[in-house]
Amino acid sequence: MAIFSLLVLLLMFITPVISVLTVVLKFAETRRAVSWPQVRGQVTEVRLLQNGQQYQPEVDIAYAVGETRYTSRQRPVGPNGQSKGSKAWARELSLQFKPGTAVPLYYDPAHPKNATLTPRHMEALSPRWQVTSGLMILLSVVMHIIGSRALLTNYLNLSGSSILVSVAITTVVTVMLGAALALLVQETRQPKV
Repeated sequence: MAIFSLLVLLLMFITPVISVLTVVLKFAETRRAVSWPQVRGQVTEVRLLQNGQQYQPEVDIAYAVGETRYTSRQRPVGPNGQSKGSKAWARELSLQFKPGTAVPLYYDPAHPKNATLTPRHMEALSPRWQVTSGLMILLSVVMHIIGSRALLTNYLNLSGSSILVSVAITTVVTVMLGAALALLVQETRQPKV
């Protein structure tokens, strides 16, 4: 039973840290992508993906950074940021990406294999990703609050306002630890000049 309790406690503290770390890094990458350098790529293949009644074009693009050649699989978005739509909409958008067409592609100078057609419409800016990441952080913080309240009540015999203060402090410290780790990881990923 003690090992199970220890694992639950470990998850209770690690989950918010990982949630905040993941979200902060994704948003930071999206913010950096706006200033990524541009290269000319060439479309090699186009296909339509279907998900229920929704369609989306998917294109393979070959490009080179220096002497190294890369291939990137992209799902282009429309001018208004729309990524899925009717079959007619997807076909119309895919006409801009016929095989052999030259297209601008933005690549991460630190990791040239990471590229995007539209840095301003990356996944972290989509409302669905923002809601999902918000819920992920909220649920992990709620799990942390419930777990730390039980820990403080059962093992440290705290009660009343001292529990509320202790839970608030541990929650803030845990979330800040996740943000600090994200900043540290982001700093180590920056290319050295």
